[in-house]
Amino acid sequence: MTPTTASPLRRIRYIYDAVLPDTGADTEQVVNTVAALGRRGLDLRLLVPGGAGSGDADAIRRYYEVTGEFGVDLLRLTPGPRLFQKWGHALRAARHPRAREADLLYTRNLPALQVALSTGLPVAYEHFRPWGDQFPILRPWLRRLLRHPRCVAFISHSDHTRQSFLRLGAPGAKILVAHNGWDPHRLEPRLTAAQARGRLGLPLDQPIAVYSGRMNRKKGLDIVLAAARALPHMLFVLVGSEGDGPVETEARGLANVRIVPWLRFSELAPWLYAADVLLIPPSLAPLQRHGNTVLPLKLFLYLAAGRALLAPQAPDTAELLTDGQNAALVPPGDLPATVTALTRLAAEPARRDAIAAGARATAASLTWDARAERIHQFLQERLATRG
Repeated sequence: MTPTTASPLRRIRYIYDAVLPDTGADTEQVVNTVAALGRRGLDLRLLVPGGAGSGDADAIRRYYEVTGEFGVDLLRLTPGPRLFQKWGHALRAARHPRAREADLLYTRNLPALQVALSTGLPVAYEHFRPWGDQFPILRPWLRRLLRHPRCVAFISHSDHTRQSFLRLGAPGAKILVAHNGWDPHRLEPRLTAAQARGRLGLPLDQPIAVYSGRMNRKKGLDIVLAAARALPHMLFVLVGSEGDGPVETEARGLANVRIVPWLRFSELAPWLYAADVLLIPPSLAPLQRHGNTVLPLKLFLYLAAGRALLAPQAPDTAELLTDGQNAALVPPGDLPATVTALTRLAAEPARRDAIAAGARATAASLTWDARAERIHQFLQERLATRG
């Protein structure tokens, strides 16, 4: 397919069923996607539930520290269990006047996809989960949704997920792999490790490993804490605590683990720059057991920070990471290999610097704006082909 000269795409209405703003990575992904598409001059509106703590477009832009024009329509929140809320929001949003004026409806929620396909409008679906692998019972439903003639595009966050949907029988021409991204202004000003540690009050002469993200065992932090026990000379900084959970309780017994509360996006960069090593917990549990860490958002910011990464050898990370070039990869769940890799990175600054340079080079093409350009072009092509 080749791009058309006259675009049929101007108005996109993004149906999303979470109250914004929120600290969840999924909300960050949605807002950055919408903002980046808005920066391309598209008419974007978010149709989200209104509720306690919900904000308008300006409040959402401030919270997520993004630029780009988009509107927000707050719809009445359906009471009751979360499943009822999801379906209630899908029905309400699809009938909303803003939806009826759209050239394209866009969502990452399966109930919204199902309902949106009944409106007569073209629909794009985006997600990171290999749903059919996780929940085989959903396969016939997913196959019908993706094969529906009004489902014009599926934006997959990884080839790992794309392959899952191809095995379901989803049309390959509808699928675009669009890895997530990072925002350059969030990493300014760039700091040396010494500058960052001085600002944060961290030791200058101690190797430091940093993790940023949700603080729960679903993220594989058990192996990070086990590595901390095995490496008492290394400081482990875990950024993103939102309370006193099991990880925080266990960490209190380790003198070389520091817990840092969840930070605003503009406050996070110095912690990344202070690190010798940035950690993607080397566990397959998040991918296999929970299905919620396929190429996590933190990976893209880690790469852009220009520090050495430690990550698991996994189907998703293999798409972007190469051992010894832009990361140190270890077999998931292998504590001795994890400890050996961390020890070597701490002891070999030249190797650490080479991996860090490779990471930053990988990040160069992975900004949110570059992603939005690819999605925009793909959607134009898909609509033109459908027409």
